[in-house]
Parts: sequence; C-alpha cells; structure tokens
Amino acid sequence: MVPSWLAPNPRANRRQKFGRDQQFVVNPNGIPELCEELRECPRHTPTPLHDLPALAERLGVGQVRVKDESQRFGFGAFKALGGVIAVYNVLSGAVGEACHSSTSFAELVKGQHRKITSRFTFATASSGNHGRSVAAGAKLFGVPCTVFLPKFTSAEKEAAIRARGAEVIRVDGDYDTAVAECRRLSDEKGWSIISDTSWEGYDSVPRSVMRGYCVLAHEAVVQWRQAPTHVFVQAGVGGLAAAVIGYLWAVLEERPISIVVEPASADCWFQSNLAGKPALASGNADTVMGGLACREISPVTWPVVGDGTDWFMTIEEDEVLPARRLYAHPLGNDPAVASGPSGCAGLAGLLRVGADAAAFKALKLDRQSRILLINSEGNLGEAPP
Repeated sequence: MVPSWLAPNPRANRRQKFGRDQQFVVNPNGIPELCEELRECPRHTPTPLHDLPALAERLGVGQVRVKDESQRFGFGAFKALGGVIAVYNVLSGAVGEACHSSTSFAELVKGQHRKITSRFTFATASSGNHGRSVAAGAKLFGVPCTVFLPKFTSAEKEAAIRARGAEVIRVDGDYDTAVAECRRLSDEKGWSIISDTSWEGYDSVPRSVMRGYCVLAHEAVVQWRQAPTHVFVQAGVGGLAAAVIGYLWAVLEERPISIVVEPASADCWFQSNLAGKPALASGNADTVMGGLACREISPVTWPVVGDGTDWFMTIEEDEVLPARRLYAHPLGNDPAVASGPSGCAGLAGLLRVGADAAAFKALKLDRQSRILLINSEGNLGEAPP
C-alpha cells in the first residue's frame, strides 16, 4: 500500500503535450539565449551537476545527480536567477516602451538609460533567498529596493539582504502576512513588486521569475548526456517546481516522472492535489525549511505543477538533518555538497521513498532510473551539519 505521505496526481496524463496553458506559465523559447545574456553578469557561471554514484548504489537506482545551486552567482541559492532576471525584464520593458528600442543586460548594468530606470523602487516579500535575489538585481542595475521579511527569517538572511543595499521591513507574521504588507505599502508608495507568487491580476512578474529559474533546468539538460527518468523537486509556492518540471516537459522527448516534495506542515501542493484546485496547507507552515514555509500555492503555476506533476509527497522535520549530513558527508567518493534545510528537501524526499518498498515501487524506481535532484540553497550563513 502506498504510504499516506505520497499521493498520485489523478490529473496527470503522460501523453499530454506541453501546450498553450503550460507555455503561458513556462515559455521554453529563448532560454539558451538568456543563458548567453547572463554571461554579461558579474560572477555568473553555470552551476555544477554532481554525479553521486555511491548514493545511487545504496538506493538501488542507476544514477543520482544533483544540480548544485549553492554555487549560483556566488549567492548560494537558485533564487538568484529569478530576482535578477525579473528586475531586468521590468527595467528593459520600461526602456523599450519609452525609447521604442530594446536594451541589453550589459547596457543596464553599465547604467545606460538611468533617466528611465531611476524612477523605479522595487519591493518584495521573502523568507530570505528571494529577497536577496531581488536586492541583488536592484543593486546590479542601480535602483533602490525594500524587502519585507516574515518573523521567522534568520538574522543572517536579513544581514545578507541589507548587505546588498536593500532596506528591510520586518513583519510580525508569516510569509503570507509579509506578502500582504508588501502589497499594501507598495500600492501606497508606487513601488514595483517583484514577487515569486501570483494573485488575481498579477502573474507577469512571477512568470518572469520562473523564466529565470529555467536557466538551471536548461543547464542540467546540457550537462547530462542522458535525460533523467525522475526528478524530485521541492516546492514552496511552486515557482521552482514549475520551472524545472515545465522546462523538462517542454524540451525532452519523454518527460521525467516528477515528484514534488514539501514539508508536512507546509503541504499546500499536497492538499491542492487532493482537492483538485488551489488549497491551503494542512499545517501552520512552521518548518525549519524556511524557503518552503508557504501556506498557499502560486495559482499561475497550476497548469504545470497541478496538472503535470506525477506525484506529491511530504517530508517530516526530522528527515532534514540526515539529508543535509549526507550531502555534506557523502558516501564513498561522492562529492560533498553544501546544503541548507530547504536545499536538501528533494534528497530528503528521495531517501524517504528509498526506505519504503511500496513507495519505491509506485514511483517505478529501479536499477535503470536516472534521478535529478536540485540543491536549491547552500548553508547561507547557517551552521553546517
């Protein structure tokens, strides 16, 4: 019997093509060109795709590879891609509208079109990593930024945001409370919100954020000569999951079996899957996995994550530290990976499945399986295990 923490998606159709509804969420066109543009950005290089053969042997699968986003931009998390790209898209769009001509990443970094870009102040709500990314993007292009942080965000993450030149407003509440306060004050002051979650009438910027995340999926496809058969990807509101699942669905001949992993206390995707529509998490999102501490999904991601994911699963808090330790102190000659609590969630999900024979069989895992994991964040100032 399949365990209660693992649920199939009754809407998933393996024969379904990546259609118009999915392309609205994740547009795969132009991602290779976007990767070329990023070469103009200081410190940007593709992140490694590590092979973990000893772990694969222990689990009884063919291959396990992890896309290590702890090395992204010297920033330490995949969210560096989303915030920077979204800020660039807003500014380049404003320049295009004002000048009736396009501009490049390099031109904006060099301060061209400052008369137009200086009119902007960016704002976002974040549990830490997305805020750092938007702050980094704003600093890169020379515009101010304010970040709203929920109560649980660590002092280290707040310091990292301030170090990138942003102002910080602490909100006495959770992530969703921070989003609401960001929206209220931004409306009042005329700030431009760079959010990785959507709401009614606001989806263009979250789609731009996800487009940035597609860069890591494209790199993984280029780096791995064989396509993965399975992908375990962690989800908060769903941006990373949509980008990874959507891009692989769009560009590979046969899309991998996808498994979305969440904390048990922040299982908004697990509950939405059961309900067949966006639903709240069953818990209060009180989790050490701060980047996944979300009670609501981003509705714009539903056509990819809600309709295209094969399985949804949850993990418990006591499964996080063993996964971090396994990354940091790997089996055999596998490379060590610096991972944070949210970053290792995909691995924690894989380990939970690997310890349950019924779950392992249900996901069709065997010696031929090639598994892709995403280490979405490094230690980020937190003590390593």
